[in-house]
Amino acid sequence: MIKRLRDIHPGGKKIVAIFLAILLVYGGSILLLSQTNDSAANNLDDKLSSTLTQKRFDLYTQLMSVDPLKGEAVARIEPWPLDDSLGYRYRSGWMPVQDISLHVDAILGGSPTNDNLYNFKKNIPVGGFDVTLDEKSGSASSNVSRYPFDTYTFEVPMSASYTDAQGATQDLPILPQDYTKSLDTFKVTMDHSLWTNSNEIVRANNPKSITDALGEYKTGISSSIFRVSRNGSTKVLTVIILLLMITALASIVTMTYLVATTKRPPMLSALTWGAALTFSMIGLRGLFPGAPPLGILIDKIVYFPALLTTLVCSLYILISWAHREDYVN
Repeated sequence: MIKRLRDIHPGGKKIVAIFLAILLVYGGSILLLSQTNDSAANNLDDKLSSTLTQKRFDLYTQLMSVDPLKGEAVARIEPWPLDDSLGYRYRSGWMPVQDISLHVDAILGGSPTNDNLYNFKKNIPVGGFDVTLDEKSGSASSNVSRYPFDTYTFEVPMSASYTDAQGATQDLPILPQDYTKSLDTFKVTMDHSLWTNSNEIVRANNPKSITDALGEYKTGISSSIFRVSRNGSTKVLTVIILLLMITALASIVTMTYLVATTKRPPMLSALTWGAALTFSMIGLRGLFPGAPPLGILIDKIVYFPALLTTLVCSLYILISWAHREDYVN
């Protein structure tokens, strides 16, 4: 085997070396982008759950979709009682045994009264509900123009209470949870934050933040921060498409330079090839995952200059071919 490798032509060895280098860079990039920190988040959730009373509601939030242009997200809220004194659990729903009120601070709610206050009457089976979230204040600096490195932050403050047998309103202990599935082109992570200060994130290595958060959860108030960014596959595919654009640009510029310096004749095949590259560049733009709008940063840096340069080079080859004196029909 080693002897066969030694017998390969030097040009073949270069191709093999380039292929191995690309494979190594690609594998390293995939490995780096695939790494997650789910264990730390799970440990924090386990710690909060074990410390908080079991007579509570877990409020599961699932981001269903994200609109980068509007800076909005649709989320589904699923209340889940952990104690039979609060409600009974079904497979896909639950039934309260107390009158329960849940408020979700969102720009658009789906309650019967067209507000963000959801009242669940006892002994009536119910499920979850959808709300529309707006971006967290001050987080709009990273918008879709920075694709595929754009990020979006959504805050979900919630509060809950119930009516006891005497008709008095009581605080309902709650614990926010995340059960977001994979979103197209997006990666979603959730952080626990404080209701009184949404900029303070609850960390497993910060006992004070855990104590403060538990104090809020026991009184029926909570706040969660959802951070949405492009997933690793989207970033890798975007980089590959950009490399294809740059490669096409370099090839047509090289061909035009050779024609202009009379090192290569302006043949019809070169003209056809240049025109094909121009139209293929337009097709490559449509392959960006998530269909980002025109005018994003990579358009201004790569796509628009590459498309314009490719068009100019094709026109130059066309003019040179049209004025070729030794052309024979």
